[in-house]
Amino acid sequence: MTIKTDDLRIGMFVHAVAGGWMASPFWRRQFVLTKQGDLDKLRKAGVGEVVIDLSKGVGPLAAPAAQAMTPHVEEPDVWDRETGATPSEPGDACVHVAPPVRRRRAPAAEQRAQAVVDASKHAVRDMFEDVRLGKAVDAGAMVPVIDRIFASVTSDAAAMLNVTRLKSNDEYTYLHSIAVAALMIHFAQALNLPEPLVRDLGLSGLLHDIGKMTVPKALLQKSGQLEPEEVVLLRHHPERGHAMLSAGAALPDVVLDVCLHHHERIDGRGYPHRLAGEQLSLAVRISAICDVYDAVTSQRPYKRVWLPSEALARMQSWTGHFDPDLLVRFIDSIGIHPVGGLVRLHSSRLALVMEGNDRRPTEPRVRVFYDIPALSFVPQHDIIAAPDTDPIHRAECGERWFGPEWSAVAAAIRAGTAPLQAIPLVPGAST
Repeated sequence: MTIKTDDLRIGMFVHAVAGGWMASPFWRRQFVLTKQGDLDKLRKAGVGEVVIDLSKGVGPLAAPAAQAMTPHVEEPDVWDRETGATPSEPGDACVHVAPPVRRRRAPAAEQRAQAVVDASKHAVRDMFEDVRLGKAVDAGAMVPVIDRIFASVTSDAAAMLNVTRLKSNDEYTYLHSIAVAALMIHFAQALNLPEPLVRDLGLSGLLHDIGKMTVPKALLQKSGQLEPEEVVLLRHHPERGHAMLSAGAALPDVVLDVCLHHHERIDGRGYPHRLAGEQLSLAVRISAICDVYDAVTSQRPYKRVWLPSEALARMQSWTGHFDPDLLVRFIDSIGIHPVGGLVRLHSSRLALVMEGNDRRPTEPRVRVFYDIPALSFVPQHDIIAAPDTDPIHRAECGERWFGPEWSAVAAAIRAGTAPLQAIPLVPGAST
């Protein structure tokens, strides 16, 4: 059951926090509220809603409006809302993890990031509302906003990416734009792109959804499934945004490109032009990943929130949506460990991520199964991939190590049985 934070009480079991673990003031993803201080922390962190498990804790004293007696119905995924298409069935794509160890930040870091977000939000909202009223896009007014976001991401990316997850329904479009700008800046820095291009990519993220100002607010905030004609109307926003930006002061080509093509897919099934493969620029491929990641990890009226690790695992399973190699780099850049990912440990052994770590999300439980220097399977055993044991060195791709047999190998590891010993390493696998 999803309830407002104001309706929480001691004895409830928190199953998930809106915005994922990065929005939560606690390391634990799931926990019982045992004292008033826990309630105060959630409210002070700006968490608006949480999901509670009634089978493991008490329920609300009074039924929350419009929710109490309504059976749970899984709302359409954000991908249905934003593309009008159903994601492909999960395939055998690699699920990767990231090596950096992220420590809990001091509140001051997030307070500084929140101040940047608040100031940016007002500037973005004013510009977007001017556009809704028919005024020209004043992209120049966004340069100071990008300067602030760039400085904040460079100073403490994790703090900035954390606070941008907290979005109210009324402010979602503005905060989503800020979040995508921050993600694109952070990802571009991780890719070692030149600083002028990094800033242009940030501006691209900030303006990518400007075309939604031509869509009625009621449609943008509608809960439930869209009607076919509503889907058509929504899918015109990239072209309308591109027309708006083209009619104003000169902008970098990359900004126009991202605005027009951020909903294209690597397999050519996106919109508006069904571009595919090498037809998509690096900027567009980056924007597609950052846009969807922020969307699926944000609370929306038509879907449940996904935890970051769940979102990344699902994005990896959607064949044809993203540039797969670039998605690997993105996952590395934000430091999340999706369950099921293949990793290389510092000891030069391969392991499968078996379980997330609520207390220390960058230190999951992994199952060691292969010795790289010896080129041989080893007896399987589980460890916590922590700095004082055997930390994760980097992500690896199963298909590059084991070829088409990777699915069978991974299934055997998950089941705790020995893979076929005759399976060779793929020639050229990274060492």
